[in-house]
Amino acid sequence: MRASWLPGVALGLAAACAAAVAAGTPADRSLTVSGTVSRVQSSERSFSVTLSDGSEARFVWSSDTRFSGVLSPGARVTIRYDVSADGRNVAQQISVARG
Repeated sequence: MRASWLPGVALGLAAACAAAVAAGTPADRSLTVSGTVSRVQSSERSFSVTLSDGSEARFVWSSDTRFSGVLSPGARVTIRYDVSADGRNVAQQISVARG
């Protein structure tokens, strides 16, 4: 006698795996931009960057953010970040170009 529920379980498992792959990992959702630091607000753990197209973007950092170099106005930076549920650009890594 064969279990009639087995194909249904296999199909459900396949669908769950496909959904997990489609959702991706947090690293898959990270974005990267480069620009020049225009303002640093240490008390708010935030900074603003003028991007190459002339627009300005605001970022925040957390205790998990990795820094490479000193963040200061005028510094050229590359930022790997995620957009939080509340719309903030949360820096995961900030790399300051040596100049």
